[in-house]
Amino acid sequence: MIAVFDFGISNTDIAISNNEKIDFFNLKTQLPIEENNLLELLDKIKISLKEIDCIGVSGGKTKDFPNEIDEIKIIKVPEVEAIGRGAKRIFEKKDSFLVMSLGTGTGCIFADKDNNFQYIGGIPVGGGTLIGLSKLLLNETDIENISKLANAGDRSLVDFLIEDVVSGIDILKPNLSASNFAKVSGGMHRKEDISKALTNMIGEIIGTVAFSNALIFQKEEICFTGRTFLEPNVKSAIDERLEIAGINGIYSDSPGFENCLGILDFVKENY
Repeated sequence: MIAVFDFGISNTDIAISNNEKIDFFNLKTQLPIEENNLLELLDKIKISLKEIDCIGVSGGKTKDFPNEIDEIKIIKVPEVEAIGRGAKRIFEKKDSFLVMSLGTGTGCIFADKDNNFQYIGGIPVGGGTLIGLSKLLLNETDIENISKLANAGDRSLVDFLIEDVVSGIDILKPNLSASNFAKVSGGMHRKEDISKALTNMIGEIIGTVAFSNALIFQKEEICFTGRTFLEPNVKSAIDERLEIAGINGIYSDSPGFENCLGILDFVKENY
């Protein structure tokens, strides 16, 4: 049996591989991330350390973990490998591709067809930004409530849109943002409008970085893993930005599981 742990800032994803069967678990991350977390997490999912042959870890400060625990080998998997290998399996890629990992922050990986994975940059904007700013602006941290507010909002009362300030640039749709939150000083807005503008801004930023990387690497599509795109207003804003450059976005249907698959792939290759 192989146990793998992907430690994110917000979520810890766990996969237990026993022959061909893989069980997946998601728990909130307990900081600081230390080797003792392994024992506590295994206890929570009712797995005995004695059942495990090998452990794979990635994320957080797992590079500081010991090389074994109770004589069980710990294999430390670079995050770039975990993200790239996981995306390759989820999206069944055989040629080179780009993947954006949408977690608390956002990172981008280029993978070639020979299983070489390169980190090409990231931004400190992601799901953590959405929750943090929602707390400051709306006193709200529940993602379902944020979505409900956003679905009833009108961001044209908060943002300057392209149609407000620009004409003659055909590639830019009138409803895209020209300046986020620039109308707030006027005072004509509600919590719903703020939420709509905020979720849209997160998606616009991620989408802009995504299509820029796709153009640089001459790719017509970009893969997305993680959880941030599960908020529908964020995803819609990502897609609107990708459309500007004619880039297709494809999204994982197994959020959180992708990196665990990547860790498993690396562990089985190196165990």
